[in-house]
Amino acid sequence: MTTINVPTSTELNRNQWVRMGAVTAVASIISVLIIQAAAIAIWPDIALFKPLDSFTRTALFTLIPAVGATAVFAWLTRRKTDPVSSFLKISAVVLVLSIIPDYLLPVEHKTFLASSITAFLHVAAAAVTISTLVVGYRRQAAA
Repeated sequence: MTTINVPTSTELNRNQWVRMGAVTAVASIISVLIIQAAAIAIWPDIALFKPLDSFTRTALFTLIPAVGATAVFAWLTRRKTDPVSSFLKISAVVLVLSIIPDYLLPVEHKTFLASSITAFLHVAAAAVTISTLVVGYRRQAAA
């Protein structure tokens, strides 16, 4: 007979969330900066578009949502029976809302290409952030 250990609680402690959030932020920042650098190497003129003209700003604007996503997910795990589903729904809405300004705000040197690359950076950051948090949470909760 095989015994399966099922965790009685999937609540992670603060240190686990801090570590997971740090890993998430670093992974998201690295991925976004690599994509941004590649895009600028291919299309140098997009660097004139304010959202793409600074790697430091890009890193900061990737760090803040990664930390925010970690905090929201940690909060959901304490309040929802299915925190992953709730987190995915919230993340999808936030992602769509974050892309809209890339196309609508009147920013100098905005082109469809530059706006699309900026939107893709949002998608890349979201993909890394969401997957890292969900996988990390499931691994930690199962341990």
